[in-house]
Amino acid sequence: GAEVIRDCKVLGFVKEDGKITGVETNKGTIAAKYVVNAAGIYADEIAKLAGDDTFTITPRKGEYILFDKTACSSLVYGVVFPTPTKKSKGILVCTTTHGNTFIGPNANEQDSKEDKAVTTAGMNEIIASAKKLIPNLPMGAAITEFAGLRAVSSTGDFVLGPSEKVEGLYNAAGMQSPGLTAAPAVGELIANEIARVSGAAKKADFKAALPKHKAFNYMTADEKAAKIAEDNLYGRVICRCETVTEGEIVEAINSPVGARTVDGVKRRTRAGMGRCQGGFCGPRVTQILARELNISVPEVLKERTDSNMFYEKYSADGGEE
Repeated sequence: GAEVIRDCKVLGFVKEDGKITGVETNKGTIAAKYVVNAAGIYADEIAKLAGDDTFTITPRKGEYILFDKTACSSLVYGVVFPTPTKKSKGILVCTTTHGNTFIGPNANEQDSKEDKAVTTAGMNEIIASAKKLIPNLPMGAAITEFAGLRAVSSTGDFVLGPSEKVEGLYNAAGMQSPGLTAAPAVGELIANEIARVSGAAKKADFKAALPKHKAFNYMTADEKAAKIAEDNLYGRVICRCETVTEGEIVEAINSPVGARTVDGVKRRTRAGMGRCQGGFCGPRVTQILARELNISVPEVLKERTDSNMFYEKYSADGGEE
């Protein structure tokens, strides 16, 4: 029953007698009695737009290296932690749910909320630390490096619940580790608080879980044959590294809150997450997105509104070829 609005930037808030009545965005004003601010590293900026300046967020960069699953399948099982510090749990060696191994993250505070580039110093730091735990790390099997930003709150903890200054604003901010683990409980806490003050009741027909979904790669031979018989697009493998089929990609695009970008497809299906990091499947995923969304190839984005990957080709006289 929810409506998801994409690429919608918050510009300000509408308030009456100190209470929020709407959110101003680049797509118009959205009426709202209650607003949940879960804007990550930008949560302090959103709060300030509403009139709440009780906390600030400082980005803390964490860098990682991911290894090919075939090279590290017997290297380590589970999570290997060093001794934690006051600042972080430390640089670790960990297996993922899909069989890869990664090392990281480090923890370095910075001013920029946009800089997610990996650094030579950061790579050297996590390699040296990880090798203290697992000396025989196969660095030649690294397939990608990446970084993320933790949202470090000036309060030293999660910022949860109703704003102290703005009626109708609820903050879910300052999510560091274990923010992902805590997310279901955070959602329940905020929802229950809003229900308490608003008198809202739970939907009688609310479905608390998504239908179970089994990736093609994990199906039995009989299940695969049945799926292909149902839709022959499942018989065409687009991502060879992760065995992701065209049928799965089309399903991810056309599902509720479906993928609209190459990275959106990757996060939903793992197409592009394998050894070649999209070198083989990237152009094919792009073609499928263009076809299913009825747009041209240059209109297909990597992730955000400014992440164009292709450009129109023009002839010497300025005309489009």
